[in-house]
Amino acid sequence: MSKVSEFYAKALADESAKKELIVILGENKIEDASDDQLAKVGKLAKKLGYDITVDEAKAYLKGDNAELDEDDLDAVAGGKGSNTGDVSCSNGVGNVNVTL
Repeated sequence: MSKVSEFYAKALADESAKKELIVILGENKIEDASDDQLAKVGKLAKKLGYDITVDEAKAYLKGDNAELDEDDLDAVAGGKGSNTGDVSCSNGVGNVNVTL
């Protein structure tokens, strides 16, 4: 498992990190994130103990080594989820509400 996939798995399992990813990405899917958004994801990764550059994240997302399934990627992008709270995000597939 690559350090990028390890980070994403850890971030998805940690409710606080998952909420921060949703805020960073807004309505974008992770695959469509801007360089600025990926840099912010990198800062979150560093908080969780991973040193990930924008280029490493891009290579991972474009490569065949992605180990997260579509449901996980959609959950990070704010497309799906079961969290409840005050902020709504939608990417046209579904909604997720989170409390910040």
